[in-house]
Amino acid sequence: MKYLKSIFILGLSSLALATTSFGQDLASLQATQLAKLEDAVSRLTAQRQQIQDQQIPLARNLRELELVAKQQRSALNEARKADDSRSLDLQTLRNNVHSLQQEYNFITSSLLSEYNSSFESSLSVGELANYGEAIRALNLLLENPEATHSERLQSSLTLIHGSLERVQELLGGKQYVGQALNSEGRLTNGQFLQLGPLLYFSGEESGIVEETKALQARIQIIDTESSEQISSLAQSGRGELPMDLSLGNALALQSTKDSLFVHLKKGGIWVYPIIAFAFVATMVALFKFVQIMSIRQPAPNTIYDIAKLLRTNKQAEALKLAQAQPEPARAMLVQAVEHSEESIELVEEAMYESMLHTQPKLERYLNIIAVTASVAPLLGLLGTVTGIIKTFNLMRVFGSGDPKPLISGISEALITTELGLVLAIPALIIHALLSRKVSGVMAHIEKLSVALLNTLSRNK
Repeated sequence: MKYLKSIFILGLSSLALATTSFGQDLASLQATQLAKLEDAVSRLTAQRQQIQDQQIPLARNLRELELVAKQQRSALNEARKADDSRSLDLQTLRNNVHSLQQEYNFITSSLLSEYNSSFESSLSVGELANYGEAIRALNLLLENPEATHSERLQSSLTLIHGSLERVQELLGGKQYVGQALNSEGRLTNGQFLQLGPLLYFSGEESGIVEETKALQARIQIIDTESSEQISSLAQSGRGELPMDLSLGNALALQSTKDSLFVHLKKGGIWVYPIIAFAFVATMVALFKFVQIMSIRQPAPNTIYDIAKLLRTNKQAEALKLAQAQPEPARAMLVQAVEHSEESIELVEEAMYESMLHTQPKLERYLNIIAVTASVAPLLGLLGTVTGIIKTFNLMRVFGSGDPKPLISGISEALITTELGLVLAIPALIIHALLSRKVSGVMAHIEKLSVALLNTLSRNK
């Protein structure tokens, strides 16, 4: 503690000495600093004056720069708007170009192709020689990937103009040179006369041109007068033409009508047994019709006359009167008179036996008609099966693309069925009518027998 106090006293002594010397320098230091301060203030005042002198031009320049910046920003906004507008216009143009390209592709690849196909299908066989080559060339151009759009469009428009000219020509009639197949199948030179959809040919043979899918036209001669009218119009340019309002359909249907012999021949081998059954059934039906219609019945009072003679024991006269009656009642009446002296039961049995003997005679051969009515559809069905088998065999050889080789099998399949039904239906009706007529005759005979038995019973 003693050492610390000694050190503290020494420190205070040193500080006192230093303060005394510092007080002497402080006055001089204060004067120096005050001079510096005044110098700094004067320089600050000069600097402020200088700044104030330069502030006005700088403010003016700042306002000018701000105005320029504002103008630049406005110009920049206008430029951005113009750029956006140009971008929008460019996108719109691109969309328009894309839309037009799609429309063009649709027109060239779809509409024009469809129009060319329709135009080609509307051409007559006589016009194919004139327009066919142009259509084929256009189709090849449309399918060529190296062809330009303008070439395709120009070729298509050329064909369209040609088709429009063709329509105008057809409205007033058109005449042009060509070739057609005559009735012998030879190509002959001549002139085509076309009026709308109607097409005629005048040459060695004149007539209406058939609407076929062949590349060559074929002449169809209607009659001599029509041929002369067509030839006269082709030579003079004036005259009358025969018109087929059905556009060949009526003539085509007329050509499909066969004679009866040809129609039956198409039915195949099973037509012959059907026709044989039809012939036999017809003969039997005629025979039975004549037989049944020739039957005569006794007069209503004959039974009472016979009974009266038997009641007066005039059996011989009664037998003579019974034998004078028409068949088949005569046999029954004769049996009744011959057994009149016996019991009623025996007379009834004799009359019933006579009726049993008569009924098969009346129904004889009717079963032939019934069998014909049953067998004819079966034969027709057999012909149908045979025709279908033949059709399948032809399809295996020729395929199903061309129907012409299949016509014989189809005809055999349908004609036999048709013929079988045509035979069976009348045969069934005739059998029913004749059977009903036989039943009526037997009912009348039975009525006579009952009347005679009743009369004899009262007598006895």
